[in-house]
Amino acid sequence: MTPTSDASRRVNEKIADDLQRDIEAGDYAPGTKLPAVRSIAERFGVAPGTATKALQLLVQRGMVRPDSTRGYFVRAQPEGQAPDEPSAEFTAIMRQIEMIQAHLACLDERLQQVEQTRGSD
Repeated sequence: MTPTSDASRRVNEKIADDLQRDIEAGDYAPGTKLPAVRSIAERFGVAPGTATKALQLLVQRGMVRPDSTRGYFVRAQPEGQAPDEPSAEFTAIMRQIEMIQAHLACLDERLQQVEQTRGSD
């Protein structure tokens, strides 16, 4: 008996849901390569094509990114989801950018003063 397309869709979704839970539980850290399609197929007792479709669902959900030659990798953060709080590194970089902007504004003002002085000579 062959499964209907609806039944196979449920299998794909179940596998994707299980893998997503693994990712959210920290079993696969951001940037980590997921197991090969064949390994996933063996784990869930399905054909490699079914495992591939489950991985494609995770891509659609923004959980993983495909690399055409190396496999599937966990995203640092699902696409389209804003972080709850910026990291300390991000905050430090933003402070540096603000300082640079303020310094550039001062330099711009000084340049305008020099140009005005030269223009009046």
